[in-house]
Amino acid sequence: MAPPVSERGLKSVVWRKIKTAVFDDCRKEGEWKIMLLDEFTTKLLSSCCKMTDLLEEGITVIENIYKNREPVRQMKALYFISPTPKVPMEALRRGYWIPCH
Repeated sequence: MAPPVSERGLKSVVWRKIKTAVFDDCRKEGEWKIMLLDEFTTKLLSSCCKMTDLLEEGITVIENIYKNREPVRQMKALYFISPTPKVPMEALRRGYWIPCH
C-alpha cells in the first residue's frame, strides 16, 4: 500500500532524510540541544519543517553559525552546515558548545 499523499511530497521526503541522517544519530530522551546552521541549511530546514518539529527532535535553540553567541556549556550542539568554503573554520572555532555530531 502506498503512503498517504502528505508523506510523499518533496518536503516530507527531505524532512524524513534530515531526521534519519542528522537527528536520529544523537537523540537522547530528555536532552535538549542547540542547533547551529549556515544560510543554506537554514533555508533548507525552514522549507521542510516547523519549530514544533524541531522541538520534538530535542532542539530548543537555533543559531546562525556566523553570529557571536554566548557560551551555553550545559547543552550539546548540533552543527548542520553545508560543506562549502563559505563556512570558515573561525566560525566553527567560535562555537562554545560541546558538539553532538
